[in-house]
Parts: sequence; C-alpha cells; structure tokens
Amino acid sequence: MERMTRRQFVVTSAVAVGGLISMGAVQPGGIMADEIKWIESDCKKEGKKYLVAYESNCGSTSGVAKAIADVMCEQEVAVDVRHIKNITDVSIYDGVVIGSAVKSASWCPEAIRFVKDNQGHLKRIPVFYFLTCLALYTDTQKNRELAQTYFNPVLKAVPEVKPRAMEAFAGALDYSKLNMVVRMIMKSKMEKQGVPEGDFRDFQKIESWAQNTVLPVLY
Repeated sequence: MERMTRRQFVVTSAVAVGGLISMGAVQPGGIMADEIKWIESDCKKEGKKYLVAYESNCGSTSGVAKAIADVMCEQEVAVDVRHIKNITDVSIYDGVVIGSAVKSASWCPEAIRFVKDNQGHLKRIPVFYFLTCLALYTDTQKNRELAQTYFNPVLKAVPEVKPRAMEAFAGALDYSKLNMVVRMIMKSKMEKQGVPEGDFRDFQKIESWAQNTVLPVLY
C-alpha cells in the first residue's frame, strides 16, 4: 500500500474536517476558543410587538440583530432580540426580522428550520430576512449578487413565507472564537480567498436598512 506523504495527509484531513464543519458535525467553539456570547434584549413599548431573531456561528450576527432592534426601539417600537434556540412562541409578534450567518452558501440549518417550523404564523405577518457573510468583505456587484443567492435555500424550503425585503451584510472573522481544528481550516480557506481577520460589519448600512426598509412597513 502506498504511503501517504505529510502534505497529502494534511490536505486530506483538511478536506475531511471541512466537510464535517459544513455538516455541522464540528462546531466553531470548544477547546482553546474564546466564549461566544449571544446577545438578547427587550425594548418594552406600548402597542404592537416585534421580534429580531438570529442564528450565528460565532456571535457577530447577533450584533447585527441588536443594531436593527436598536433602530426600531428608538422609534418607539416594542422589539425583542432573541437567539433562535431560545424562541418558543412567535405568535405573540406582529412582525419578525430573521437573520443568519452563512454556512455552506446558505443560511444556517437552524434558521431555515425556524422558518419552516413557524411558517403558519410567519406567512400572515410582515417578515424580513438578512444574512451576514464574508463574501462581502469586498463590496462589489458580483459579490452582492453572490450573497443574495445564499437566501435561495430558505426561499425554496419555505416558499409560503414571503419576506418583504432581504439584505446581505458583511460579517466578521475572529479566529479567537474558533477551536483549533476549525481555526486551521478557516485560515487556509480565507487566505486563499484573500480575506483577512477582522470585523467588516457596516453598522451604518445595517441601521439604514432598519430605518428605511424595515420600519416603514412595521411602524
């Protein structure tokens, strides 16, 4: 039997682990990774109540969700920010903004499942979708068009829910939030794509979308 060289072993291992990451079998956090904090908040006002729900790989998408909710709260709108895993009842909300990080050119499976499980109510109220991705590290027309395709899996999985608007935002790359295995794979992948470590979220763009696209429908 042929002996595998060290380089072949590393490449093969990287491909295998990359596949496991895509399937969700290997998670970002863990050994030697910083704690990931999930942002949740309440803005209590009179009248209708809205939800900003999110799924995130390493926490940066939660910051986008909070920024959207903050704009809504400033306009006297009651809004909750919740990690998808902590939402038990969407029927109490009059409108929902749902966002996800991107995994394997798609919303995270948990976010798609959330829409599917709650489609009975979501199809009757205003719904907005957003995502965060590193494809928008370079904001070009080509990359914007690519980022929009990442919505296709959820649109196909739950066609009954028709979002009023969808927007893609640049995300963040923080290797400290990744365990050793995922860090190795991500560094190799991002270096090939020319994406450096850093926070590329454009909060001015995020807040503008909330102000000019979401609020006119809800408020």
